[in-house]
Amino acid sequence: MTRPTRLRKHVLASAALAGALGLGLAACGSSSTSVSVGSGITVAKGVQTPKTEAQTGGVRGGTLTVLNQTDFEHLDPGQAYFNIDYEAIYATQRPLLSYRPNTFSSPSPDMASEPAQISSDGKTITVHIRKGVHFSPPVNREVTSADVAYAIERGANPNVPNPYFQSYFSSLEGASTANGGPFPGITTPDKDTIAFHLSEPKAAIVLAALVLPLSAPVPEEYARKYDAHSPTEYGNYLVATGPYMFKSNSEGKVLGIGYEPGKSATLVRNPNWNPATDFRPAYLNQIDIKIGGDPNVIGRQVLEGSDMVQNEAPAQSIVQLAYEQFRRQLEISPGAGDHYIAVDNKQGPFANVDVRKALWAALDRVAMNKARGGALVTNVMTHFIYPEIPGFEQAGGLAGPRVDYNDYPEGNMAVAAKYMKLAGYPSGRYTGGKTLQVVGSTGSPSAEDAEIVNQTLQNLGFKTRFNLVDSSTMYSKYCGVPAEAIDVCPSVAWLADFGDPQAVLDVPFNGKNIVPTGNNNWGLVNNPEINQAMDAAELVVGTQARAAAWAAIDRKLVAQAVAIPFDWDKQPNIESKDVAGVGDLWNSGAWDYSYTSLK
Repeated sequence: MTRPTRLRKHVLASAALAGALGLGLAACGSSSTSVSVGSGITVAKGVQTPKTEAQTGGVRGGTLTVLNQTDFEHLDPGQAYFNIDYEAIYATQRPLLSYRPNTFSSPSPDMASEPAQISSDGKTITVHIRKGVHFSPPVNREVTSADVAYAIERGANPNVPNPYFQSYFSSLEGASTANGGPFPGITTPDKDTIAFHLSEPKAAIVLAALVLPLSAPVPEEYARKYDAHSPTEYGNYLVATGPYMFKSNSEGKVLGIGYEPGKSATLVRNPNWNPATDFRPAYLNQIDIKIGGDPNVIGRQVLEGSDMVQNEAPAQSIVQLAYEQFRRQLEISPGAGDHYIAVDNKQGPFANVDVRKALWAALDRVAMNKARGGALVTNVMTHFIYPEIPGFEQAGGLAGPRVDYNDYPEGNMAVAAKYMKLAGYPSGRYTGGKTLQVVGSTGSPSAEDAEIVNQTLQNLGFKTRFNLVDSSTMYSKYCGVPAEAIDVCPSVAWLADFGDPQAVLDVPFNGKNIVPTGNNNWGLVNNPEINQAMDAAELVVGTQARAAAWAAIDRKLVAQAVAIPFDWDKQPNIESKDVAGVGDLWNSGAWDYSYTSLK
């Protein structure tokens, strides 16, 4: 999923860290100051990670206070697609599958009672529903397969504008004409079984998407009247299946009680939650979420206070302070997305693969990452599947494919000149008449990164028309609109919806996904060989087989230099000294309320 949607308010996982290198943050990364967390990825010594935090043995009880500058977008699991929303939703709702905090490669059965069954033709998925899970008040009854069916069906309801139903569930039979009611692709043979029937053998990607909030059960008899409104009002009258629920009145009303927009939210115990049915320990009695305020003030309150966390990227000065003085209250979660430079593969100078390779070779990716905080919160990106996603190692791991334009992370103008000559420019510099359209994002560190890219282009001989605009404008009016013919978009980023390599590579690099507006294939990559390989890999079943298939595609993308990668993010989080926080590897790497406890 692209960061401009769910993560546009996240300001990108490391965005708050611009300039931190000069303040000492980039020093970590050497063997004397860092420790490995696998796949060649390191974190600073003394800093926590989801792989080192204890998931058992926490103290039960107490109230955790969360200080966030950012408000929720949607509390309805059918609409939610934003990292701030997710942390509350996964504490209150139970999708069919969920990731435990220390893994992003294989989900665990959650509302499902056991792993799903896939038919030999890859066109039917059968899931058995866990017994003994009850909805919170005022519904109070046991969850059945019909509740899961209704939840996913409502994703096609125009009143519940789900942002990913068509992306991941369009292969369900009848999905293209579904409008919120039953359709042939979802059946419930009995109250404990749900079956998904596909028109194409794409079971692997549908199954992977069952970790998303859309598969969390919703009781039709309760929600139907709210779903009749446009937009739905179900998010104001929620019921829960997880260990927590939004505080509500006897009718289930949350708005104004458990959630005051722009001010606060309160999660309390779900009295109908049965721990025997759930793998989450759910230590806390209550989570009080305070919304708004200066990020620097919020950060200091968390580091110097008690019983508090911040569940979004802290301000640059706060990460610096935490690293220098409160290191054991700082957590770094690897595998929190990536940033790369999109170049127009369809027309103009970058339609030539050698020109793309020249820019890759010339770019100082180390300087790009220094603008984001250096080694503490980034790794130099060398290919497109990022850490914690299956296929990362097979595609080259941290070092990436060994090709000369990838071998010099600080840039090499001699290698760049070689490729410019191969592209038909004997001097090793661009001598054509085209003025490149370069559109980046305002705000630090995106603006600094865009400046580095623009200067590199000029060093290669290009004339540029360079503009910085707000991130949402950059995507909606320029980089996401193919007709605008933007040559270089230096500020784009990606975050996988789930731990499958297709979720990283398919949308931004498959030619079939190019659309007139809201386009996420920003470089207009439309290579027939790669498209065909992706279509074939989409049908592959099995984690290792899929990892291998998509890793091979990743290597093809590097060989064609379809974009210029520069940053793999590592997400920083902070907590008070008396909090035993547990963070997630998946999504943006935030604190997990269902595992965090007070000391």
